[in-house]
This record gives sequence, structure tokens and C-alpha cells, in this order.
Amino acid sequence: MEEVAQNLFVGTAADATDESTLRAHEIEVIVSLTATNHAGNVPAELTLVEVPMMDGPQNSQDAFETAVDAVVSQLAAGEKTLLHCSAGASRSPAVAAAALALHRDSELEAAFQQILTRRPEADPHDALIRQAHAVYQRGADAFSTS
Repeated sequence: MEEVAQNLFVGTAADATDESTLRAHEIEVIVSLTATNHAGNVPAELTLVEVPMMDGPQNSQDAFETAVDAVVSQLAAGEKTLLHCSAGASRSPAVAAAALALHRDSELEAAFQQILTRRPEADPHDALIRQAHAVYQRGADAFSTS
């Protein structure tokens, strides 16, 4: 598990159930992108947000947007959030980049670069990168019209 931005951590499914690691990083919220139900394995004092996703092109754009919105909400609230998928290499870095760029009102490519620098094993699937661009563009359009 790595802190890829202030209060935003990217990790694995194993990280989400490792109580000592969660405590050490003072995690308050877990956003899970796996198809596995983690409700029974996550410490009761933590908030769990589950958005089941698959790696690759099988995801709906709605699921990706739901995950990004969940992370943006947690960042806006100042909650220490662990965003995870199975290996912490594809789904979670793609969602993290889109959420970070929207939360900061910054460039998506800069957010991807920050995540890749802090979590070198990140290697998002091309389909997820395209979904991140679509969500980012939707969010950027919303900011420019408000």
C-alpha cells in the first residue's frame, strides 16, 4: 500500500484486510473495486464502499464513474482512504488518477504520473485509461460550465 496523494492510498485486496497496516496508515475508508464482498473482513470501525469492477474493458462507464465519485467524495471530506483492487496495479491506479485530477482540478496525465511515481507497479489497462479520460472530460466540462 502506497500513499499516492495526501489521504489517498492505493493497494491490494490483502491490504484491505490487514488490520495492522490499516491502523498504521490511519485508514478511515476503504473503496473496494473487486468483485469479492469484503464486508465480513474489514474492521467494523471503517467505512467500506464497494464498487465491483473487473480489470480491462468489461466495466461499464457507470461503474468507473461511481468509483471515481466515491473517491472524490472521500478526498473532499479529508478521509484517509484506501482504494484497492486485487493487485493494486490496474483498476485502482486508473480510478485514483481520475479522482485525484478532478479533486485537484488538475491535468489527468499529471495525476497518472504522480501515481506511477509513487506506486511503480501500477500498470492500468488501456480500457481503464480510456474510462479515466472519459470521466475526467465529463468532470472538466462540468467545472467549465459552472
